This record gives sequence, C-alpha cells and structure tokens, in this order.
Amino acid sequence: MNYTEKNLEEHIKKNLNKVGIQSLLHTEYDRVNCIVPIDLIEFIKNTQRKVYDKLVDQYGPETDQKLILRLYNEVSTRGVIDCLRKGIKDRGCHFSLVYFEPKSGLNPEHQLLYQKNRFTVIRQVHYSTKNENSLDMVLFVNGLPIVTMELKNQLTGQTISDSEKQYRFDRDPNESLFQFKRVIVHFCCDNDKVSMTTRLSGSKTKFLPYNKGIENPINPKGLKTSYLWEDILTRESLLDILENFVHVSIETEKVYDPKQGKVVEKKKELVIFPRYHQLDVIRKLRDTVKKEGVGRNYLIQHTTGSGKSYSIGWLSHLLTSLYGTKEDTNRLFDSIIVITDRRILDKQLQNTIKQLEQTNGVVNPIDVNSQQLQKYLENGKDIIVTTIQKFPVISQTISKLNSKTFGIIIDEVHSSQSGEGSKHLKKSLSKGVEEEFEEDDEPSDIDDFIREEIRSRGKQKHISFFGFSGTPKNKTLELFGRKDENGDFVPFHTYTMKQSITEGFTLDVLEDYTTIQQWFKLHKKIEEDKELPKLKVMRRLINFVDDQSYTITQKVRIILEQFINHTSKKLEGRGRGMVVVRSRLHCVRYKMEMDKQMRDLGLPYRCLVAFSGTVYDIDTNKEYTENSMNQLPSGVSISDGFKDPQYRILIVSNKFQTGYDEPLLHSMFVDKRLRGLQCVQTLSRLNRVTTGKTDTFVLDFVNTTDDIYEGFQDYYQKTILTGETDPNRLYTIETDIRKFNLYTEYELQEFCEIFYDNGKPQELLQPILNRVIQNWGRIEDPNDRENFRSRVQSYIRLYGYISQIISFEDVQLEKLYVFLKYLNKKLPKREQENIEDITSLVDLDSFRLQETFSGKIKLESKDGEFEPLGSGGPLTFVEDEKDILSVIIKRINEIYGEKITVEDKIDLENMRNRVMNNDQLQKVMTGDNSESNKKHKFDEVMNDIVLSYVNNRLDFYNKMEDPKIKNFIGDLLYTELKKNITKRP
Repeated sequence: MNYTEKNLEEHIKKNLNKVGIQSLLHTEYDRVNCIVPIDLIEFIKNTQRKVYDKLVDQYGPETDQKLILRLYNEVSTRGVIDCLRKGIKDRGCHFSLVYFEPKSGLNPEHQLLYQKNRFTVIRQVHYSTKNENSLDMVLFVNGLPIVTMELKNQLTGQTISDSEKQYRFDRDPNESLFQFKRVIVHFCCDNDKVSMTTRLSGSKTKFLPYNKGIENPINPKGLKTSYLWEDILTRESLLDILENFVHVSIETEKVYDPKQGKVVEKKKELVIFPRYHQLDVIRKLRDTVKKEGVGRNYLIQHTTGSGKSYSIGWLSHLLTSLYGTKEDTNRLFDSIIVITDRRILDKQLQNTIKQLEQTNGVVNPIDVNSQQLQKYLENGKDIIVTTIQKFPVISQTISKLNSKTFGIIIDEVHSSQSGEGSKHLKKSLSKGVEEEFEEDDEPSDIDDFIREEIRSRGKQKHISFFGFSGTPKNKTLELFGRKDENGDFVPFHTYTMKQSITEGFTLDVLEDYTTIQQWFKLHKKIEEDKELPKLKVMRRLINFVDDQSYTITQKVRIILEQFINHTSKKLEGRGRGMVVVRSRLHCVRYKMEMDKQMRDLGLPYRCLVAFSGTVYDIDTNKEYTENSMNQLPSGVSISDGFKDPQYRILIVSNKFQTGYDEPLLHSMFVDKRLRGLQCVQTLSRLNRVTTGKTDTFVLDFVNTTDDIYEGFQDYYQKTILTGETDPNRLYTIETDIRKFNLYTEYELQEFCEIFYDNGKPQELLQPILNRVIQNWGRIEDPNDRENFRSRVQSYIRLYGYISQIISFEDVQLEKLYVFLKYLNKKLPKREQENIEDITSLVDLDSFRLQETFSGKIKLESKDGEFEPLGSGGPLTFVEDEKDILSVIIKRINEIYGEKITVEDKIDLENMRNRVMNNDQLQKVMTGDNSESNKKHKFDEVMNDIVLSYVNNRLDFYNKMEDPKIKNFIGDLLYTELKKNITKRP
C-alpha cells in the first residue's frame, strides 16, 4: 500500500465527518472574500430569518453579495475573533455569526441556535487569486475560515519541518487568507508531531510545539497526532476555544530607543491560541470541579515558560460562569479571588486577566486599600485580583459575608501558603458559614471557642484553592496535591522544566556553568591562644576572607574579564550580567570596586546596584543607598536603567533575585551560597528567551556542581511527596515536652482561660510564662534547655501545619499550641559567644582563585521526591565543640590552602620586600607625581622583579606571568605600598 499525504488528508476528513463536521469541495470556497458563501447564508437564514429579511428589503437580490462583502471588510478590520464574538452590523441589521454553548439549561432556545452552527472542512483549498496554489485543509464555522492545516506523512519522507517551510516560504502572508487575524491558528501536522502559529511572517514565522508532552505517546489505535482532530478540532472544542480561550492580546515591552535616548514602551498585537497543556489543564479542572463541587484543592505544577499568566486568566474567567450541571441555576462560585504573593500587584498578571475580560466590570483589581477588597467581596464581584498581604488586615471586617462560595487562585503558591497570612486568608473567608457561630452567638465554653478557631484554619467546604507553582515544596504538595494510588501526593497537572527547555520556551541555565574555588591561608598574629566554638569561628574566618578588599578585587577582575570578552558580545552586543552577592554590604563594596576597575579599563558602560535601605561601611565610615550609588536620572527605575546600554551589569543580594524578567540578562556571577528552591529561583532569572539569545553563562565562586544539581533536580520533572504527615507525631512531641515538667495542667488551663477571654487583661499571662521560664532556667545542662526549645518549636511548626490539612479537633493540642507559641517568644535567647573581634587576631597569608569545573551540569530524567514534614524527627541541640584558635586556623588552611606551596609563599614575601625597599619607586611614590605616573613606575618595577625569577624559579615566574595572578598580586602590593607611605610622619 502506498500511504501518501492524500491518505492522511482523507483519514482526518473522515474522522471530522464522524463528529458532525461536513465536507465540501474546494469549488465552494470564495477565494476573493475568504468565505464559504453557502454556509454563511444558510446559517443566517436558519437562525436570524427576520433580520435577514429586513436586509433583503434594503438590498434586494444583491443582499447575499452585499452581506458577504460587508463581512469581508469587517474581518479585515476587526479580525475573525471579534467578529465571531460580537457579530456584525449592516444597515441597522445586527447578525450573530456563531452561537456558543449555553452555560446552563435555562434557555432552550439558545440551545437550538447552538446546534445550528455549521462546521465544514475543505481539502486542497485554492486560496489565491494570483495562482492555483492550494492548502491541504481549512476548517470553517458558518462559512468563516478559522483553522488552516499543512499535513505531511513521514512514510513519504516528509515531516512537520517541511510543513513549517511551506508556511514560511510558500504561503504569502499578504494573501487574504493568511493575513493576521483572518484565521485563529495555522497547524503543521505529521504522523508524530504537531506545531502551530497564529501569525505568518514569511521566514520569521515562529512555530510553537503543540504536542501532549516532549514526545507524543504511542497511540495503540492509530497515529500519535490523532488527538488533534479527535479532541481539539471537534465542533464542541472549537467553539469552546473561540468563546473562552483564543484572544487578541496587546503586549507591552520596555526597550531602549537610541533615537530618543531613553527606555520606551513598545506595543505588539498578538493572537493567543492556547497551547496544548494550557487547554488540557483548564478543561480537566473544569470537568473535575463540576464533578467534585466546591471545597477541594488543586495544585498545578507549571514552570516558567508555561504561559502561567494566561492559564490563571482563563481559569479565573471559566470559574465565574461554571455550573455543576446544565439544570443548575446558581453558579458554583460567587467570587473568584486571584492572589499574587508580590506586595505590589503583579501588573502582568492583572493586565492578562483584564484583557481576557469580554464584559466590562468582571475583573476588579484591588489597587487602593483593604476596604476596597472588603467592598468587592460583599458586593459579590466576579473576579477580584489582590495580594496575600491584604488578608490579615481585613480578617475581622470580612466576617459579615454570608455563606458565599469562593474559588481562590494563588500564583506561586509555594510561598503564599506559609505562616499567618494563609491562616488569616482561610479564617477571613470562613465567617458566616452555617456550621460556624453567628456573629451575636456566644460560645458555650472555652473549648467550643477553641474548636471554632481550629475549624477556621482547616479546610473549608465553601472554598476551593487552585495553586500554581513550578517549584512546590513538601508543604505545598500536601496542602494542594492529590493522593495517588501509592499514597503519594502529586500535582493535579504538570508542565515541567524539562519540557519547557526542550520546547524552547526557556533556556537551560546549567548548560554552561563554571565553578571557581578560592584557596587561601591564614596566620595568627598573636601568641595567645583562645578556646572558641569551632564551627562558628571557621565560618567567621571564611567570611573574613570574603570581606577583604583584595578578595573582592580579584573576583571583580575575573567577572569583568568574562563580561568584556564574552557576555558583552552576546545578543548582538546587548548582553547583560548580574552579580549575586551575599549581603547588602557586599553590594556596596562590589559596586565601588567594579566602578574603579571599569574606569581604569575605560569601559563605555557602567554597573548598577540594588539593595534596600541604607548600608553603613565601617571601612569607609560612610552610609550608602542604591540611589546615591547609582545616580540614575529622576524617575528612572533600576529595571528601566538596566535596559540602557550605558548600564550593563547589575549587582544584587536579595532584590531582583526572584520575580525579575529581563530577557537581555545572559550571564550570572554568583558569590553567594544558594540552596534548594532559592538556587532554582535565582539562576532562573537567566532563562528568559528573546531574539538572538541562544545560551546563558554562570560563573560561581561559592557553590559546587553538586549543590546546584541537588537544587534543580527536584523540580526538573514532576515533584511528588512520598507519603503524608503523621498527625500522631504531635502526641510524641507533646510527651517529650511534658517530660521536662516545667508547667502543670492547671497552669496551661489558666493561661488559655485568660487568653481567650477578651475581658481579662493580657498582663495576667505574664506570671504564668515567667514561672515556666524560671523552671527552664534551673535546668543545669544547657543542651537540655536547648532541646526543650527545639521541641517547642517543632510542635508549633507541626501543629500549625497539620491544622490546615486535617480535620483535627483535639482541644488539648490547640491549647498547648497557643501556650507554647507565646512561651517560645518569651524564652531567653540562646547565649552566643561573641567572636566579632576574632578577625583582628588573624591575617590573610596568601590567596588565589582556581577554576574547578566548566561545562554542563546534567540533570536526570526522573521525578523529584520530598519526604513529609518532620519525617526525620525533632532536631536535637548539639553545642558547638570548642577548640583553640591555632588549631582552627590550621584546619581551615588544610581545607582551603592546599594549592599554595611553601616555595610560592617564600617567593611572594621576597617580591614584597623588594618592592617595598626599591629606592627609585619610593622617590616617585613620595614625590609630587600624578596617580597614573606612580602606577606606571610601580608596574615597571614589578615587571623587572618578576623577570628576575625566570632563570632560577621558572615555575614561579610562569605563575606570575598569568595575567590574573600578576594583576592580583600587583594590586595587593600597590595598595600596601600606598598605605605604608601614608602612615609615614
């Protein structure tokens, strides 16, 4: 059998015919007006006869042709989406061009009109008035083209790549059928894969994958791509897409305009057609919510590049008009609340939801205050967009709500659902539910009141949560995930980091990763030895090395060398770099050093720094702010300034480390410890795609490749929670706490009676807490005291978490939770031995940086797994062992100084002495000479001294000829030389 492209066409056509899409010959297509006249006219006659007859009275026998011409012009101007949704007008006659499926069964007439929509497929459509070129397939609704398709059969040696080439080079975008917004989507399809585009732009046409996953699964009944015509291109599906999904978006991007010399907003019109995973998740949520009703939670693990803003937007609009059955008269949800974790409302998310609005007043962003939120909730606004921070403020005032149902959509749910914010959110929306007390009721006793508090934190039958996160933590998975047949908690739906990278929606930030390790040796400046906490002192001394100006100088030199030679040339010379440092003080010191080196190198660009508040630097005895250091023009933000070509590097500590999208950002230089989720969020600032950006680069001074692998691997594919948190662990911890015998049951009861009685002064709580603390202080072993604190904190964390996920009404546990929460705050802080002055007792003896890895950090194709909260048991406090300072320094030198030889140290000391004692250099340095002349003389002397080692110490000479080492040692000696001259009387 010779299976050809025509066979594939025939196969698809027959399947479409089975689901109510009729076939017509290509001769029925009017290529001039881009219409199937018979479908359009018959649809209008069958559904709007009176309006049609009214138009006939004005046009007579020319009615059909006049109406077709009017429709062609309207689609050319407004686009097919707007025309289908809003219809057209002609001489006072309004015509609907399609009838969408009714949301409920309240209007049977609408149901009849919906059934009269006419769907047609035509093969080999001759679309041009200039030639007889034909298109494989076109789908029409009521005569209007909405989908075009180019098909390829791999058994004939062609794939969707050939289809894409046809669209790019053989389908002129100026032809009427291919003009922007004339149809909603163009599909390329072969036996195994599908791709799509919504805009033909010749050779620049961009196609997006439209597959079920990275690869389409094997279909035991036929082609891998059969889902396209069996699921996506059916009558019901196409009308659903036309009504609820496909969207003309005005997207705004800030770019630097060289003609105006400033950053301007550039607007671009796009047709958004839902990608496969977006359509899949919304439809699965719709069907599941209708089946399960209100009161369930859903976790959507969609990573960066998934188009999450549109998915949230589509879901919010879907939920506002969702009915359990067609017979229902009440919506499932009274209000939909969209929550972002950012304190400043996410403008992109807000704008996306607003643009999807088809009826004014549906979307209501909270941009004033909490009173505005309260008003919108009370008035039952359809979609309310706000931030998680607003909920604690209005926790009390929201109590007037009367048994409303809510759908709550949370963006970045892994960070939104922690702490008191989540508790207030649930509590504030639970007031007025029938099972709760009415506002004027008094609880019968304290235990009833406590039970009410417990219920306010737990799951609510009138609230459904929809959490979106690409990086869910174990708590998130248990709160929002769904238990599978193995007892594991899994996301409701996934779009993974691996798929996003494979499909080209994000870049792989681990593709080009370089790690650099620092080697150094310390020496003790005094004879006296102190006994000190070992681990704490080791950390402090390592930080001491990192704080040294010459350490920062060397790192900045490496950063600038990489940036100048590589990063600055990326993205057609527009590449940007970000330096991530460990503290705000390091932001200041890196900024000053980078400014200096950039000036010395004569670079045509500068760096910016971002940190909050004011930073005091003890070395300069000055205070700094980001504004004083950046000196940007008034009204120019750091993010806008970074788009200006005169600023190419941004130094940050915490600001801009997450939630920052700058496509020009190509390289990251890390001088900060990164672990777990923070590692993924920080490095993912690089993964945004843009024209001309094909790769990224990371240079890391602190973390190992194992650190980075462990941070990313859990989120590379689906993330699951292996098992659930055992609530009975609370009893175990409670038993451990009671064994210390620091309080009595009577004291616990007395505390709670005062706490829950608004008529009693809170001061009465203090004597009870003070007695417990007095008993705690009598514990002789400090480790036992800290173990008590550790168990108290474990109980608080575990109970606060379990009460959100399980109906767990043990009043005694709630009492203990309240009591311990306040006791923990009042327990004296752990005594810390002051080691701040330890750095005055040591000197940095030697220092060097060495590359330890360069290449790709490869992740495995496996799901990430987390264990339930507290599965490892409570932490036991272990006091830091003590050791004498000289031993601690020896241990540090063993770890960090193995690459520096004794001979190197001797030669460096000799070189130093020769520089410091050079008479000619001393004369120039002390004379009335410019800074550049002094540096020139120093470099001259330095070169002569280095050259003198070429015969007897060739190995040392070769090391010193390395520009990185030579420049570093030179800067170190020059700085010391200037200090010595300044100190002279």
